[in-house]
Amino acid sequence: MSVMKEQEATLIAKALGDPNRFSIYRQIAEGDEIYCGEVCDKHSLSPGTVSHHLKVLTDLGLVTSRKEGLNVYYRSVPEKFAAYLNFLHHLNLR
Repeated sequence: MSVMKEQEATLIAKALGDPNRFSIYRQIAEGDEIYCGEVCDKHSLSPGTVSHHLKVLTDLGLVTSRKEGLNVYYRSVPEKFAAYLNFLHHLNLR
């Protein structure tokens, strides 16, 4: 597991601090893989807003995506979240 830098941890904290984005991340992390349409169906957000949240999560490496035909599927990257948790855990030890 790679060591996370403070700047990256801050960006993840900010991203997950948004209640809608946190909910979207949780929905993805709780399953194996989820189709973008399922994310939109579960939230009362416009598709464009959901797309923005997914881009932020993807850019931070918390989720990854793959395209199959016209559909985009998302899955969480547990290693990235584990690195974030490890960073937070070590704050208490300093």
